Amino acid sequence: MTVRAARRIPLRVAIASIAATTALLLTGCSTTVLDPPATSRPTSVREAAPDSELPSAAVIGDSIAIGLGVPAEDAWPLVAAARLGWTLTDFAESGAGFTRQGVNSHRFDDQVSAVIRLQPQVVLIAATINDAATARTDPAAVSTATHAAIERLSSALPDATLVGMGAVWGATAAPPVASVLDDALHDAVLAAGGHWLAIGQTFLGRADLLQSDGIHPNAAGQALLGEAVSDAIAKAGIEPSSAHR
Repeated sequence: MTVRAARRIPLRVAIASIAATTALLLTGCSTTVLDPPATSRPTSVREAAPDSELPSAAVIGDSIAIGLGVPAEDAWPLVAAARLGWTLTDFAESGAGFTRQGVNSHRFDDQVSAVIRLQPQVVLIAATINDAATARTDPAAVSTATHAAIERLSSALPDATLVGMGAVWGATAAPPVASVLDDALHDAVLAAGGHWLAIGQTFLGRADLLQSDGIHPNAAGQALLGEAVSDAIAKAGIEPSSAHR
């Protein structure tokens, strides 16, 4: 694992490149019209330096959660973890979803497998626009896949604190299909005894916080999202479980 120089935040960031033989620790990236070419997608796990004295967290998500197009330490999950005083392993991958395979031929359920092996105290799960195409034609499939993944996660880690949040959209109003994605994860996380962050559309009317594709947040946008997530967690009084280190 190669350690990269990071910004002056409480957590150092490392990037571990994933080869085929280490696929057990990684999820895939699916190809959708919302994503850039596969060659520009990160194929790595972003991991904060371990510290046994700090709560451990992991992230399940997509290209926005892995910080596509920004320095590793600027991805919103790492920003949020730094502000909360957590160590973090970010298993998110660009293009991945509950129903969407990626360039590594995996879905969010594969990220669930990696998280179960890690056994963190907190798991953050973000719904994704990568499931939008499926939701438009077969919304029940999104609900089924989402509930199955979260139920498996909860059953394997019954004491972990689960935190869900809605899909991140761009500067324009989210389309009606957004409710299908968000409702599926909302219901699954609450059914598992987890928490839901209703942070709304962070980038509505703020194209200046997005990269040129109009989808992925730039460094300033990632920082704002990370602050919104960490503030919501702190305000809700959500605490890491004490069962996993």
